[in-house]
Amino acid sequence: MANTTISNAFISVNDIVNNFIISYTGPGKIIPDSKRTEIIFHARRCLQEFAYETLKSQFTEGPTAVTVNVAIPLPTDFVAVISAINDGNPAGATLKLTEVDTLAALSTGEFYIDFVAKTITYGDDGNATLTYLSNALTTDESAAIPKLAEEAMYACMVYAILANRENSNPNTLQRLLIEKTDKLEKAKSRLVFTNFS
Repeated sequence: MANTTISNAFISVNDIVNNFIISYTGPGKIIPDSKRTEIIFHARRCLQEFAYETLKSQFTEGPTAVTVNVAIPLPTDFVAVISAINDGNPAGATLKLTEVDTLAALSTGEFYIDFVAKTITYGDDGNATLTYLSNALTTDESAAIPKLAEEAMYACMVYAILANRENSNPNTLQRLLIEKTDKLEKAKSRLVFTNFS
């Protein structure tokens, strides 16, 4: 599992699952009984449904030992960099790295991403930590999603769980589907202009 640093703008899928259990399941609630495994399954399924265009997942990988001008493969679910930090460089200082457009321009304190070869190259020796956006098609509970999409996740999970049960009220399901769609559209419109850097 990736070691994900959760910022104020993100919430982990594990926290989504825990919050969902507290808020939506139990006696007198919309889902009177549900197992954690069922909730986790539907949380992962909702992430897959929302995909990258709606829920941009954040992961942190590293620290990884890096060498100047040596290309390292990017994570398979990599989409875009949020930040890159070198906290073990020879100078001994933590250094926030800057992205450059060409490998030829790479120097100290910078990194270059080759999207064709799917590699990242650093301009320093040391231990680099890369925080990046994932395509959200993941089963990793350490994934972090924007809090702006948290309500859409809950709405999707409630609908998915009740839709897969016998004897669910069709009127309730219709209302939950409308609520899910509405919250998903709101999440999309909020996230489209969000700058995660």
